[in-house]
Amino acid sequence: MAVSIDEVAERLYALEPEEFTAAREQAAKDADGDERKAIKALRKPTVAAYVANMLARSRRDDVEALVDLGDDLREAMAGKGDIRGLGEQRRELVRALVHEASDAAGRELTASVEEEVAATLEAATADPELGQAVLSGRLVKPLRYAGFGSLPDLGDVVATPLPARSASTRKRAAPKPAKKTTSKTAATKKAATEKDAEGPSAAALTRLRSQVLELAGAADDAQRRYDQASRAVVEARKVLDQAEKERSESHKAASAAHKEAERARRELGKLERR
Repeated sequence: MAVSIDEVAERLYALEPEEFTAAREQAAKDADGDERKAIKALRKPTVAAYVANMLARSRRDDVEALVDLGDDLREAMAGKGDIRGLGEQRRELVRALVHEASDAAGRELTASVEEEVAATLEAATADPELGQAVLSGRLVKPLRYAGFGSLPDLGDVVATPLPARSASTRKRAAPKPAKKTTSKTAATKKAATEKDAEGPSAAALTRLRSQVLELAGAADDAQRRYDQASRAVVEARKVLDQAEKERSESHKAASAAHKEAERARRELGKLERR
């Protein structure tokens, strides 16, 4: 009986990482030839990738909204939206999804796993293919977008090839036809006048908007690391306070034991002198 690799992958990447390997080996036993090899090649996801996959499955609408927000952000970089407002929406949506991540995955998450999940969700807004990767629910590694055009290797982070992305249905405004001019000189003068009136070129504005978005992403990443470090400091202080308390109690116990030993030695001396 033929085995669908797509169906097997869909089932395997819904399992917890601890269950993945045994289930993959069993699925491979039920297959033959190339299908068996393809199943054996499916890689076990990290915990952070598993959590992101669970969000893509159980919070599908929210993750899709986040990916769509990435389209809006890219349009905003072309001067068709409010980058600051959209950036705030992205932060709020990522924060809400990370808050729900533990329930979606059915396990407690460490601060480092939450940070990797947040970075993966933010990466989903940076590029259409990264958004598709997160929505696939088949990540084997968390995503991180470094910005400035440096995209992760999707073949390294997604278990199976991504489906072809459908063409965008968003309506684009048709360019206005250029008005005819009476002479080349007049046209040149008019273009120069219009350029001066318009200010920076569209390309320059796009570059600046792109830089703003990338710096905003870097700021979010830095803020996340700061929050993680702050939590670590709080935990370290708790451990230090507990250690100090134990040290103090041990010192008191040792002092009491020394006094008791000294008392016993004195009693022994008295007995020996009799």
